[in-house]
Amino acid sequence: MKYIVYDKTGKILRTGFCPNETLQMQAQKDEFVMEGEANDIDHTIIDGKIIRKSQEEIDAIRIMPKPDIEEMLIQQRMNEILRKQAIDELTKEGKIQRRSK
Repeated sequence: MKYIVYDKTGKILRTGFCPNETLQMQAQKDEFVMEGEANDIDHTIIDGKIIRKSQEEIDAIRIMPKPDIEEMLIQQRMNEILRKQAIDELTKEGKIQRRSK
């Protein structure tokens, strides 16, 4: 039997397949289980029924924000500068020998 485990808000936590006699064992504390087929991106559970989310809700989950390229470049440069500074200081302290690139 295909099953859906969900929480009190209707959020689908997991899905799977189990023998009929073990259906209730699939839910843990504060979870509910029902027979059915759904997924957490496209569906929610309302009043024990599988409901398709609105297209806006689905798109919000599926469309990942684009990375901030400028911020990534800044972070990369900061790491390079800090690494060079750390190598210089550790070399002066005699804790490491300068490495060749």
